[in-house]
Parts: sequence; C-alpha cells; structure tokens
Amino acid sequence: MGTRPSTRTDHDVEVPMRDGTVLRAVVTRPLVDEPVPVVLLRSPYPLADARFEVDLLGLAERGLALVMVSLRGTGASDGVFYPWRDDERDGVDTIAWCAAQEWADGRVATLGRSYVAQTQLYAAGGAPPALRAMVTGVVPSDPWALTYTGGALNLGSAMGWAVGMAGVPLARRAEAGEDVSRLQQEWGALAGGLPAGFATTPLTDVPVLDELFPAWRDWLDHPQLDEYWQQHALPDRPAIPTFVVAGWHDVFRDLSLREFAREPRHPGSRLVVGPWSHGAAGRSLGAVDHGASAPGYAIGLDAQLLDFLAAHLASDDVPVPDAPVQVFVTGANVWTQHATWPPPADEVELHLHPGSLAAGPAPAGTPPSRYVFDPRDPVPTLGGNTLLPQGEGAGMCGSVDQRPLDGRADVLRFVGEPLTAPLRIIGTVRLTLHAATSAADTDWTAKLVDVHPDGTALNLVDGVLRASRRDPAHPELLTPDEPHELVVELGAVGHELVVGHRLRLDVSSSNFPRFDRNPGTGAPPATVAEADVVVAHQQVLHDAAHPSRLSLPVVPA
Repeated sequence: MGTRPSTRTDHDVEVPMRDGTVLRAVVTRPLVDEPVPVVLLRSPYPLADARFEVDLLGLAERGLALVMVSLRGTGASDGVFYPWRDDERDGVDTIAWCAAQEWADGRVATLGRSYVAQTQLYAAGGAPPALRAMVTGVVPSDPWALTYTGGALNLGSAMGWAVGMAGVPLARRAEAGEDVSRLQQEWGALAGGLPAGFATTPLTDVPVLDELFPAWRDWLDHPQLDEYWQQHALPDRPAIPTFVVAGWHDVFRDLSLREFAREPRHPGSRLVVGPWSHGAAGRSLGAVDHGASAPGYAIGLDAQLLDFLAAHLASDDVPVPDAPVQVFVTGANVWTQHATWPPPADEVELHLHPGSLAAGPAPAGTPPSRYVFDPRDPVPTLGGNTLLPQGEGAGMCGSVDQRPLDGRADVLRFVGEPLTAPLRIIGTVRLTLHAATSAADTDWTAKLVDVHPDGTALNLVDGVLRASRRDPAHPELLTPDEPHELVVELGAVGHELVVGHRLRLDVSSSNFPRFDRNPGTGAPPATVAEADVVVAHQQVLHDAAHPSRLSLPVVPA
C-alpha cells in the first residue's frame, strides 16, 4: 500500500444511459499521472450517506477511484425508480462509462451492501467486459426470495423498505413544486405509525403506497412465483471474483450464502459470515456479547475487502485461497476456516416426540401434539434475522431470550436432553413436518433454540412455510385435517451448544410482524380483512408412520 495521493471530487457528474436518461454521480479520484482502476457503487439511497460506508482513505492509498452513482429516479438522477427493472441495463452502461473515462485504466470493480449489492448482481448478468470483481455485503439476491420466505410475505422488511422508498418520489415531487401536502400527511402517518401499520388489513388498503411506490401493490398481487417475479429475476452471470459478507442474523443471510455458492463460482471468491445483523459488524447483538474477536475490525474486514478489490483490479491472476470461507461460530465464539460453503457435515436427525426430541421416531399410536392458532393473536417476533423499524435495540434482532413467549398455548416446544458433549452445527437446518390443519391454508413456523441451564432460551435460527406455497410456482390449498408431509427450511446457522445446554425446537403458525399472518381462508392473505380470518386447529403428527424430524448439519467441535 502506497502513501495517500491527493484526490479530486466532482459532484453531479453526468452519466448518460443508452435510452437518454442521465444519471448523476460523485467521482473521487487520485490526482496521479497514470490512469487508475475504478470502484463503482450504485445506490438508491443518498450518496452522502453512502460515503460513510466506504473507506475513502483506503481506496486512495490503493490508487483506486470511487464513482458513486444515484440509480435512476433517485438522488440527482433523472428517470423513475422501480425496484430491479433497470438495474442490469443501467449497470452495464455505467460500468462502460467508468471504463471509458480518460483518467481510468479500463478496469472496474463494484462495491456495496444490501440493495447496492444486489445492483452488482444485475450488472454482472450483462457480462460487462470491464468488470473484474465485486464486493457484496448482506446481499438480497433474487427479488422473489427476498420478498417471500417459504411463501410467506417478509412483511416487516418489505413494508418497511417500501415506506422508506416511497419518501423518495414524495420529496422529488415537492422539490418540483407540486402540492404534496396530502401525501406528506398520509406518508408521515404511515411511516410514524410503524410497527402498528403492519397490522393493517387488508394489506392492500394502503393508498399512499399505491400512489408513491406502486411496486408494493405489485408484490402483494403476486404472492406466488409467477411471471412478474420471473421478469425481475436475477440474470445468470459469468464467474466473477466476488467477496461476500454475510451475517448470521441478517434478514438476507441465506440469500447471501446462496449467491456465494451460485454456479458458476469463481475459484477466487471469498465468504465471511459473522455474528452480525443487517447493520454494523459489531461485537454484541440481541442478548449476546460474542466477544472481542467478533467485530469486523477484529479480523481487519475493511482491509480484506479493499485488498481483494485492489488485487483483482491489478491482475487477472490472483492466487486462489485454500480456505476462502471464514465463519464465526457463536456459542464457542471462534472464527473457523473452510474450503467450501457449506462445509462437510454429518446430517444428524432428531425426531419429534410429545414435548421432546430423540434419536429415533416415536412409537406407533403416539397421539399428535395440538394447538389452536388465531391469526388475530399471532406469535410476536422476538429476535431472529430480522430487519424491522423497531431496530436492533428493541429485542427484534439477534439471539434474544424466548421466555416471554412461554405462556403461549399456540407454541409447541420439543426439548432435547442436556448435552454431555459440545454440539457444533454449521449449515442449513431443516424440519420435516407431518402436520394437519382444519383451515384451507396455514403457516408452519419452526425455531431452533439453545436452552441454558439457568433457563435462558436463545433463538438460533428460524423459518416458515406457507403450506399452500409448498411448491411456490403451483399453489395448492390443503384438504382440512388431512396430514401432509412438509419441509420447513429454518436456514443456515453456525453455533456450538456447550455441555449442559439443551436443544429445543419451537413450532407454531406465526412470527409477526416478521412475516404476514395467514388468515386461513385460502384467499390471498393481503386481501383478507381481520374480521374474515379463520381460527385454525393444528396437529403435529409424530409417530412411526409420521416421523416428523429435525435435520442438523453437525461438524466436529
């Protein structure tokens, strides 16, 4: 790394697109004699905020220029913003513009988190010849998968983001001199009323979002994997060196991991998974202090990312790391290195018995476990890989003590025996569930919990399946009271349960407002008013003929 050169920053630099739309950028580049590589960040958010996520000093020391571009319809850029619609085409054009500047050497890399990471994947799908590498943090991946999980709407994150993004056209219309007083009042009431606004029924009854952010209604009108989602799906892309940063408690955790493993994968790609959420890569989250080695700065994460970009911008022959996967194991609070994601693991099955988990199935004739689910009184979200407006400090994200939910009769708990040896789980956890409901449709939620000897019960990972969407492209309602074999994917985890702790599985039918409520009527949930919901009588079967079971990827501790 050299000394820091002087830099020049230009604002409102015009970046023309092929259709004539003009985007605008902030360009910071070293004042040196030779052309330099470019790091590109494309964002729908204020570029002034994006600067705080980029190490400008580190870029300059490595001789790299930074181009930050507002997506069309945002910031100072022309056009209209609609999620995903223009991200591939505009990305290809913007990369070509960067490479063609007289001060640039023709080599471009991309950088960014969240939606800014997703824009990189779209641009890469256009195979721009100048693109050499990408750094993607907490990346949402495919639009369908980030909006619906297991067929259930990711209500908290999707509606929260829609409300926030609706403020962009509102501000632009006000700046253009329109009378937006009514819209400002309605939008302000909605934004200020979250999380209470999550309980709106029907969810389609939010007129201010229809007017300011029509994508919200489109998402609700397409609750299955249909042509709308196919039109906006991520394109295939060539193998490009990519550094993926993920967090165990990030709402896009599994999507980030999917993008790292996506084929074709460049052998020079890298993955870091920390005990983090969608925000800062810090030490503590929820109820847990993960120790001094947990923060991103403890492993020099920022330097790793910039060194990765600089290396691939300097050469097409960068050495391939032997262990490109770096994973933090919570519980043990250690970093581990792996050659692949997921790492090799033994699949261990624990079968559900009434109130317990055991190595083998329950005997024939074991009665099912039952509960009643009322959509008007859903199980509240308590921790998890969430992105909710209440923020991380409100017990809504990370591992949080689950004992406040102990009094609920609509949560089934299956508890293992105290461990006599450490149990380290790294990979995706799944639940095969034999279940029946009296309703035409229902959700099944599953949550893995680490129970401490003092009774503290910390959630590790959880998932949901909307039964009618078990095949997301071909929805099918249920036959009431008929058992179905279903697979609930809880998602990926890296955790070690220590001696004396117990593993617990919680099963229910809601996790609100992380997910929307299933009204049980069989109609699209977003169209159902609260007065029309159906109380569901639920059965979880666990006998020799119906072996409900938990599958755990276990690695040596």
